Amino acid sequence: MKIDPVKITVLFILLLSFLPSIPPAGARYSYEGIPLAPDAQGTFRGEVYIDGGHGLSFPPYTQEFDVPEGTLRWARLYIGIWGGTENYEGWVRPEFNGQRLEQLQLAGVNDENEDVYCAGHGVYWVSYDVSNITKTGENTVEILTSSGEPGNKLDGRVYGAVLATACKNPKEPMVSYQLLSGNVNLHGKGWSGNLANVNDRTDVHFSSGQALSSIEAAKLSVVYLTGSKGLPDYLEFNGEMSGVSPEYLSDSYGGKAMDIANEVSFDACGDEGFSSSYFDIEHFDVLDYLQASNSGSSNSVSFVRGLDLDGDGEIGIQEGEDYLHPVLAALVLTSENTASVLPDLYPEMNIYEQELVDEKPAEISFTINNPGGICEENCTISFRVDGSEVLTFPIRMEASGVYKSTFSWPAVKGEHLLELSVDPETRIKESDKKNNACKLNASVRSKPDLFVSLGEPVTIEAQEETASASLIFLSFLSLFGIRRKKPLLLLLLVVLIIAAFSGCVEETHAAEKPAYSIPVKIMNSGEASARDFEVNLYLDGKSVTVLNIPELAGQTSIENQIRVNTLKGEHTLNVKVDEHNNIIESDEDNNEFEKSCDFI
Repeated sequence: MKIDPVKITVLFILLLSFLPSIPPAGARYSYEGIPLAPDAQGTFRGEVYIDGGHGLSFPPYTQEFDVPEGTLRWARLYIGIWGGTENYEGWVRPEFNGQRLEQLQLAGVNDENEDVYCAGHGVYWVSYDVSNITKTGENTVEILTSSGEPGNKLDGRVYGAVLATACKNPKEPMVSYQLLSGNVNLHGKGWSGNLANVNDRTDVHFSSGQALSSIEAAKLSVVYLTGSKGLPDYLEFNGEMSGVSPEYLSDSYGGKAMDIANEVSFDACGDEGFSSSYFDIEHFDVLDYLQASNSGSSNSVSFVRGLDLDGDGEIGIQEGEDYLHPVLAALVLTSENTASVLPDLYPEMNIYEQELVDEKPAEISFTINNPGGICEENCTISFRVDGSEVLTFPIRMEASGVYKSTFSWPAVKGEHLLELSVDPETRIKESDKKNNACKLNASVRSKPDLFVSLGEPVTIEAQEETASASLIFLSFLSLFGIRRKKPLLLLLLVVLIIAAFSGCVEETHAAEKPAYSIPVKIMNSGEASARDFEVNLYLDGKSVTVLNIPELAGQTSIENQIRVNTLKGEHTLNVKVDEHNNIIESDEDNNEFEKSCDFI
């Protein structure tokens, strides 16, 4: 379906009049976690520094870093924090080199801060841009949280702090790198054993190294939170196991088990390392397993929670970590290549399917990548729909080689081809101009349309088995009383049995209101799903019950049986769906149904 581009352009202009600026991309809480994605990348002469520590501890939490010589191009501070549960809220406020940084809210399940990744049961991975205040040599961070504050519930202990920097130095070899950050919750069935699913591994892929003609060294750096010593876990690089098997697991698993996240940092390759409670940072030499840059294959890392070592078909509680959070992975390649490297900009675009609803502003997230030479220039972004340009806006590419943001598109029902281009005027000199655009097919659905109907009430028959069972139980107790020769207990039981047989129990049941089952059918005739809405049932004008519906897909229906207790006779039933109009629908006038029913 093709829509008049003029119409789309007009709609877009109207929408932009309410948008003063393009907002940054946000992060939302996810129990399963946030996948690792590029935070920085590029190719330059110098060194990529990644270091930190030192294990779980209460604030104030201090960590020192020794940044190598060179011109700092960017720097990012990462902090791991334990919340206690995903339902507790609080804050974190670091001071870096004597300068107080922004106090960030830790909102758990309600988190939407772009620099806060919360996953699992309240495990936080927070990041700060400290490019302007990082220096060569000694750097210090002191971290405060809301721990200990009156009324605070957040645990607030700090797992560790990590500093990543790019230090440009013409005396050093050429490096090509990519740093990924996220917060993935690898888990089994939980400490209670009741989780419905497991998450045993996560894979990440690196695209660094294409600009280098030869590679002399390759270093992989990883950071974990929540790992426990003695519970195996594994790290694979291009399918090959990394690290060495620790001696303390050799007796149990015959040298087959690894324990990378063992609360001892920098020991995975056999070194002594240092103790770091529930925090691990490791470096690996992976040159021997590196994929050639011209092979067409990317280099990949797999974080593995555990393995089924005894062959029983599942990862037992001693065969893997209960919970493990990989939060950072970086691949740094070193070359003696002396040729200069040009930038290489390419865009990526993503839109969630639920955003594609007719006349709804759809949020489109995008990333401009630069794995090539450092580029700190202004450039233009162009957005096209079905071949017609509907939006252009400027950005400034950053030395980190990653620019992330979002913009809104007023979606129009139908099939569309979306295209995002970077530097369409070709003002920036690049090594490859053929990858400066990306395309995405978008299917925009009609809005939801909810309506409801009611069936006839059905009497729920009284259960007589309960009374019969009670009489049997009372009779048993009477025999027990006779054998124990307790006359008072026996007399009481005899009275209860006589009362039951004399009809007192029947009279009580007769006074109760009969129970009825009311069939309520909820339908969505639109194409888009309706999420998080309520269905309210009223009996003679009074609310009887409220149903919470998490999602009803388009073109589907569901039926619920609602139990009500009322006197026999004629009553008025009324049911309303989305009574407070939280769902934007194509028809808001069919959300109510009323009928008179004879309750027999």
